[in-house]
Amino acid sequence: MWPTITSYKPLEPPPLTRCDLILASMAFGFTIGFGYFVTYHAVQLTLRVKRFTSFILLVWLEIVGCTLYLLPAILLCTETIPMTFWPFFAIILGWILQLQCLIQIIANRVAILLHDRKQRQWLKLSLLAWIGLINIGVGIIWIPAVLEVSPTWVRINLIFDRMEKVLYLLTDAGLNFYFIHIVNKRLVAAGLQKYDRLVRFNKMIIWVSLSMDIMIIAMMSLKNHLIYMMVHPLAYIVKLQIEMTMSNLIVAVAKGTGVYVEEYATNTRGPSTIEGNRVDSVRVQVCTEAVSHVDPNLYNDDSLNDRDDDRDSKTVESIRMQPMGAGRTSVQNRQQEEQKSFGYPPV
Repeated sequence: MWPTITSYKPLEPPPLTRCDLILASMAFGFTIGFGYFVTYHAVQLTLRVKRFTSFILLVWLEIVGCTLYLLPAILLCTETIPMTFWPFFAIILGWILQLQCLIQIIANRVAILLHDRKQRQWLKLSLLAWIGLINIGVGIIWIPAVLEVSPTWVRINLIFDRMEKVLYLLTDAGLNFYFIHIVNKRLVAAGLQKYDRLVRFNKMIIWVSLSMDIMIIAMMSLKNHLIYMMVHPLAYIVKLQIEMTMSNLIVAVAKGTGVYVEEYATNTRGPSTIEGNRVDSVRVQVCTEAVSHVDPNLYNDDSLNDRDDDRDSKTVESIRMQPMGAGRTSVQNRQQEEQKSFGYPPV
């Protein structure tokens, strides 16, 4: 069946030892077990939102990519199916979905704290192009190498396959450290100490996420090159759960600050929030202004009435959670009046 690829020598699967079979079985079992809970959480999230959003679509595509990668890999590893073009083509498609969807989920988490729409679009499109170049390079080199079209392809793949995984590891680490930098600079430094909890959690969990990439690179040193493919779906299903946990934590911490958050469904065109525990993509902007007069009538706090209006200049931190919905509530109208009185631009 098309396409026909001729190997430079008879193509035979690498010998499967008892140790290889144990490693493959363990990886397959952990992937199925952990994947069950990830899928369950994805179903819960989808039912809460009640419609597909960009975040939910990426989550489900990531699950599809892991499944599409796992099934041919276990069949090839156990020599259930022959080593032909189509199983490896399915693995490549699953791998592309894994990389692209996960990196866009991480980019979406970083974009939550970027108030400039063009900056958010630039971040996501540049990552799409960067990971796309890696996908194209691997697609061209990896399939001829595993089918042993020529010794040259095999030698090139030995170098390029490890190099692309290191590049993805650096990209993943860079995005996570950039997220920590933004939270520290715009939120924690502005006085929102509750976001320090988010920073501490991300600093701990980033090493779990990066260790998954390191594990894949380490498994490539095994004599049986099919065994390391069994670890790939496990690593990415774990990374997906980490991102879903991070998204839930962002919402919980944002609500814990007491900041007003407009609850409306996420859409694919811009930032959004969520109801209850629903995962949110919220635009957060920290504004710092010098205020020399505070109108006590804007608040229902009797303690403000007892203070002198002619007070020394002080810094007030304000967090604007800008809703994208069409309707405006009374709380939003009141928020706009307060912002106008402080000289803030209207939302």
